[in-house]
Amino acid sequence: EAEDIYTNSEQLGKYLSLIKYFPYERLFEWEEFCMALHCCTYKRKNHMPRWPDLFILTGRGAGKDGFIAFESFSLMSEYNGIRQYDVDICANNEDQSKAPFDDVYNVLEDTENTKKLRKFFHWNKEEIISIKTKSKLKYRTNSPKGKDGLRSGIVIFNEIHAYQNYANINVFTTGLGKKKHPRRLYATTNGDVRDGPLDDLLEKSEAILRGELPDNGMLPFICKL
Repeated sequence: EAEDIYTNSEQLGKYLSLIKYFPYERLFEWEEFCMALHCCTYKRKNHMPRWPDLFILTGRGAGKDGFIAFESFSLMSEYNGIRQYDVDICANNEDQSKAPFDDVYNVLEDTENTKKLRKFFHWNKEEIISIKTKSKLKYRTNSPKGKDGLRSGIVIFNEIHAYQNYANINVFTTGLGKKKHPRRLYATTNGDVRDGPLDDLLEKSEAILRGELPDNGMLPFICKL
């Protein structure tokens, strides 16, 4: 309440209008909330994102991969206003990194969308490219191949509960900062790897909730019993 921040409601409305290409009528309310704060809320003094880092912990079936797909599609679009805002979806294994990518791919391959969206995107089973913004969507795993050349606008870590340390996370994030408004998204269910990055994020989130730490741009969104 004490900060001079604002939500760009026009930008949010344009993002949410893209839902017409997806196989559901609207996002869940929690997804709209996270889109508004992660992608459309800025500091008034410099117009930088107020919460560039979003941490989502939900149960299975809550819509996590669908949210990743929709946010990726939105940030690649002209509504973001940043050229070459590459989206890299990372995970411990290919299935986890590829699932949200496949959601976007299936949107583009839908016969009701393909004719129109070919004017805006090129795509194959490995990458999706926005014609207007030149932004690329790719999925990546722990293989070191091609990591060092990343110039991400946003790095998305899917199922971060599977990471035992920060080695690959650090490599994936080295390219952040080369594009305007760099962002990170950690989206995960819970897992059985303890004392790793997920437990660190949970501990930091609880300290933010108690007012013991400043959030430093991280928005925790945790749904658990």
